[in-house]
Amino acid sequence: LTLTEPERLQVLEHLLRDPRILTRPGLHLSKDTAHILNTFRAIRQAREEFGKQAVTCYIISMSHTLSDLLEVQFFCKEAGITDLPIVPLFETIDDLQGCTSILEHAFIHPNYCTYLENCQRQQQVMLGYSDSSKDGGILTSSWELYQTQLRLAELGRNYQIGITLFHGRGGAIGRGGGPIYEAILGQPPGTVNGRLRITEQGEMLSFKYGQYEIAIRNMELVVAGVVQSSIPDDIITESHIHPRALEAWPWIAAMERLSASAHARYRRLIYEDPTFLKFFEQATPILELGWLNIGSRPARRTKGRGIEELRAIPWVFSWMQSRYVLPSWYGVGGALEEYISEDAGRLTQLQHMYQHWPFWRAFLDNLQMTLSKADMHIAQNYAQLVDDEDLRLRISQEIQEEYERTRRMVISIVGGKELLDTSPVLQHSIRRRNPYVDPLSYFQVALLRRLRALGGPLMLDGNAEQEASPEEQERLRLTYAVLLTINGIAAGLRNTG
Repeated sequence: LTLTEPERLQVLEHLLRDPRILTRPGLHLSKDTAHILNTFRAIRQAREEFGKQAVTCYIISMSHTLSDLLEVQFFCKEAGITDLPIVPLFETIDDLQGCTSILEHAFIHPNYCTYLENCQRQQQVMLGYSDSSKDGGILTSSWELYQTQLRLAELGRNYQIGITLFHGRGGAIGRGGGPIYEAILGQPPGTVNGRLRITEQGEMLSFKYGQYEIAIRNMELVVAGVVQSSIPDDIITESHIHPRALEAWPWIAAMERLSASAHARYRRLIYEDPTFLKFFEQATPILELGWLNIGSRPARRTKGRGIEELRAIPWVFSWMQSRYVLPSWYGVGGALEEYISEDAGRLTQLQHMYQHWPFWRAFLDNLQMTLSKADMHIAQNYAQLVDDEDLRLRISQEIQEEYERTRRMVISIVGGKELLDTSPVLQHSIRRRNPYVDPLSYFQVALLRRLRALGGPLMLDGNAEQEASPEEQERLRLTYAVLLTINGIAAGLRNTG
């Protein structure tokens, strides 16, 4: 951990060149090292006994450097694995911007080249939607992901390596969710090429695949999207952008301006305002979510209390619960308004982009959906949980104004009088569903206020629960009640994180 990147590479290159196995009986290993090595040995055993489909790849979360890939290659060597696909996952805005350089160095690295040959010169690259959105806002995340895919596709062509893009998306819009067919069509031309891998969030499995007919329909949408996105350039319709014309398009300049502006606005509130963390912790059930027995990982990557340490799932989940749905739209309205105000013809340009560019159309349609799911009236009830009145009024007003600005700008581009006028069935569904969830939100606010006044959530085992004081028993009851409302709201909105 104390080595620099060049030093790490030097050590790993030496270990990979050495034909001997480093580990041997009697060698003392740290607990973490032994755990990792045992994992790779279990992978080898599973693939030997049940076939390679038992474990199809190894994903490296939060990939930052070339050494991250070589470390996994080293553990594969130690476990006797020669052809397990190594999949770097690039999650932050900085990592998305730098991933092409990392992979280019990997493709010319002698050790990794040998490994690629064993994998038939195929490289999967996983793109993180949720963390990039949390890091830079939804517009910047979407645009950086789009550009990253173009760069990766070009890199694969240059080195004659088949690159399969693995999309870590699904669930809420803030984590890359949305209609799958439109999402696939919104991928850059020349990047799908008949190969696509996507994740499905656990809470969405029953909705999408719980019934045979619905499961077939979802698979049809995926296959149709992949086939249509893989049509060769010479027969692509006018509704798609030709990749070689990208740099000359004024649309690209427009997206660069919008992305930079939205990114600055998002970061200014979320990361640069030192008081925002207090508002977030009090105006959402983020602290209570940690007591809910769901998810495979802790809410935070480290023990820190800042937003930087918080994982994307609870970040999105908590804003969904409070009905702000903030990660899925904040910063977009201000960027659009600023861009349009500078030139009278820019509104027409953005409207034309919506009509002819699948990427921009999918983005704005998802934005319409998430704005429709948000409810600023109910969100204001959650804001009342913030004990600092000045802080509450300032930030809640800022969020409210940006919401109205975003809603107004989106309607002006998409057309119609209200959100989702272009999708009346979805509009009707959300309007019918939301009122049934509203009572749970009001209950949750009241329960949170009472629970926090007593000191916050409390969980006890069976024996301790019987010996609990009356106040502790009340905290227990309130804790369970809050967790029930969290489950109910998530089910009603059909979104967790």
